[in-house]
Amino acid sequence: MPLTTSSSLSGASLADDNDESLAERAKQQIRQMILVGELPGGAVVQDRRLAEKLGLSRTPVREALGRLAGEGYLRRDRRILTVHSVSIEDVMEILATRRVLEGETARLATGRLAPARIAEIRAAVEGMVSAAAVSHDKHWSVDDLVHLSIAEAGGNGLMARMVKDLRERTRMFGLARIPRRFDPGKGEHLAILAAIEAGDAEAATRAMQSHIDNARQGILDLLAGTLARDAR
Repeated sequence: MPLTTSSSLSGASLADDNDESLAERAKQQIRQMILVGELPGGAVVQDRRLAEKLGLSRTPVREALGRLAGEGYLRRDRRILTVHSVSIEDVMEILATRRVLEGETARLATGRLAPARIAEIRAAVEGMVSAAAVSHDKHWSVDDLVHLSIAEAGGNGLMARMVKDLRERTRMFGLARIPRRFDPGKGEHLAILAAIEAGDAEAATRAMQSHIDNARQGILDLLAGTLARDAR
């Protein structure tokens, strides 16, 4: 019986690590394609085409797709994988959950979010001068900076991960930025930061919950307007 040398074990370990790295890389790239709408809800996902697009073999891509299905980004029907579609009912439930969760993270972040970090976030928000001058991706990036920084500062890792996941589900809804919410949204973000900076946990909670309530209403108003136009 052949002996397994330390060098062969080391080589196997390196190969396993490389496969894991490639699968994780593929997962992150495919997830980003879903979030930006390059792979929209309902789209059929094929490992061969994705492997060609990403310049990878099919093995790490298959592994990545399995992980994304397990995390709810993809849906499997027998042998067919499709991008999970987030319905209006789904996004309303997500926002209701975020209202409770992020109200608490804002409370927890009060007294914990460093003044320098608050200044950095405020500068990013104020730096978005107009809706026309800010790309969709930039808008999401600043929005993430506000919400995820607050969630992480709260000190509860599980809550922070849940906020990140729910925000990604919101983005998967596929609704473009709501133009009329640009200036109000900036003001609401600044109000949340001001309450945290002032050490007023209750005001921070209320400001965050009001912000999410207004975002929810903005989505409903936009959808109602779209339905009304389609009915004409």
